[in-house]
Amino acid sequence: MKTKKGTTGFVALAFAGGALFAGWASAEDAPVAQEAPFGSVAALEDAGADDADDGGDAEVGPAAPPKQTLAISADKSPRPKDSDWDVLGVERSFSPGSSANGCRLQNIREWVRIRCGGSTAQIAMLGGHHEEVSIKLDPVGSDEFVPFPEGGEIVFPVRTGDRRVFEWLGVEFGYKGMTSASTFLIISESWMPWDEGPTIYAR
Repeated sequence: MKTKKGTTGFVALAFAGGALFAGWASAEDAPVAQEAPFGSVAALEDAGADDADDGGDAEVGPAAPPKQTLAISADKSPRPKDSDWDVLGVERSFSPGSSANGCRLQNIREWVRIRCGGSTAQIAMLGGHHEEVSIKLDPVGSDEFVPFPEGGEIVFPVRTGDRRVFEWLGVEFGYKGMTSASTFLIISESWMPWDEGPTIYAR
C-alpha cells in the first residue's frame, strides 16, 4: 500500500511532465521564422537594424581627405623667425597617401616647416627650387653611443610652380655599435599652375 507522501510525489512529477510536454508541443506548433539568405537584400537590412539596436557600434569609415594639404596665398612674405613657429605655426596634415613617420608639418602664411625626431644622418635636397630653402640638424645628443643629431627640420616657401624633393636619412644601429644610414623619409612638394594648392607628400 502506497503512503500518502509517495502518492503526492508521483502526482507532482506527472503534472510537471505534462506541463513540459505541453510546452514542447506548443513550440512545435509555432511557426518558425525563416532566416534571409546570406548576402540578400533582406539580410543586409536585418544587419543594419541590428547595428542600430546596438547603439551604433558599427565602425564608420573615415571621410575622404582633401586633395591639397594647404590653402596658401600666392603673395610673398618674409621668412618667419625660429621663435615664430612655436607661437604662430599651424599644424597641418601631409597630403593623402603619405606616411609621415611621426614628422610634423606646420605653416605660417606660405612658409612650411617639416620637423622630424630620431637619430639623423643627413637631410639632402635631391632636386627642385632651392631658393630660400633652409635645412637644419638638431644638436648631437648626450648619449656617447649615439653620436648623431636627434632630429632636424626643413623650412621652405610654397608658391605656384614649385617642385622640390628631399631625402631624410636616418640611422640604423646594428651589432656591437655598428651603424648605417638608410632612407627614413622622402618628401616631395609641388604646386602645379592648374591646382588650387600645393601637394606635400611624405613616404
